[in-house]
Amino acid sequence: MSRVIGVVSEYKILQNERDYIVVNTKGNYDNHGHFKKLSTCYLIIRLMQKRTIPKKSFMLEAARRITIDQKYKQVLEMKQEKNKQRQRYFNPNKRVRR
Repeated sequence: MSRVIGVVSEYKILQNERDYIVVNTKGNYDNHGHFKKLSTCYLIIRLMQKRTIPKKSFMLEAARRITIDQKYKQVLEMKQEKNKQRQRYFNPNKRVRR
């Protein structure tokens, strides 16, 4: 069972036994995201209200799932695709003994 922690405009924060859930009340059942900390819930709500793109990949995915604005969702999906194509740094000499 979950209990309501707070309501910020159209977003509701619920506390579960293990984590916190941010639900978009204007959306369907699919428009929700799970977070470990309450401060992260308020952060994602603030970012979505300002239509800002999060830097972390899990925040990008959560914002994409929670929002119902199609233009903002397309921008987030484009950012996710761009991050997938990004070249990652790999140090091949990391475990070399001398």
